[in-house]
Amino acid sequence: MLRLILTIGLLVSSVLGDKVTVFSASSTKLAMTEIVTEFKKQNPSDEVEIYFSATGKAYAQFTNGFKYDIFMAADSKYPQSIVDNGDAVSESKVYALGVVALYSKDLELMKQGMDALTNPKVKKISIANPKLAPYGLASLEVLENYGLKDKVMSKIVQGDNISQSVQFIDSGAAEMGLVAFSLISQSHTPDEYLVIDTSKYSTMSQSFVLTKYAKDNQLAHKFADFILSEYAQNIFVKYGFGRP
Repeated sequence: MLRLILTIGLLVSSVLGDKVTVFSASSTKLAMTEIVTEFKKQNPSDEVEIYFSATGKAYAQFTNGFKYDIFMAADSKYPQSIVDNGDAVSESKVYALGVVALYSKDLELMKQGMDALTNPKVKKISIANPKLAPYGLASLEVLENYGLKDKVMSKIVQGDNISQSVQFIDSGAAEMGLVAFSLISQSHTPDEYLVIDTSKYSTMSQSFVLTKYAKDNQLAHKFADFILSEYAQNIFVKYGFGRP
């Protein structure tokens, strides 16, 4: 009887598939949407439930009991905290390097590069909330290292996540912003952005961990392997991430 129940269970699993719940930083939204689509082509019966938001916000959710199987941050700090707290079943692994870009729909402003941020025409500069989003912290570093932070801080407006920071510029709520290159590289022309010299901010080693909730989830481990595969890595590069 037990053998029959186990057999039925395996058959049901093969038909209905398994499910993995993933948090992924907002900067990865375009790349991860394509990666999930490609993974599903190979695993059509399995479900990948993915949530995009600011890393700090998702970390707070996780520590309050939200059951992410895989936690894909915009930095390495939060995944390492999950490991250090004993809430992971894998080491923290880098899946991509984040890239910051200056972005504006105003092509005349973009011709001025970073100096445009001090132009009186620029009333609002969009960045992500540095308390929640690693890209926000990186943006502040960029401003500091260009000697612009004190000059433009009164113009700063903060999105809850880096996707919202891009939306502020697209909607006209801000004239310029420092954003994730991965969110504009495929949808905007080169005269609308300037990729920031990576020496101007700390290396953004975007990392992930398999959390304690993935311990017995074979699909979570399979999807994690796919994220690090050459196929998925090429997709990250396609959208403007650096290769680890």
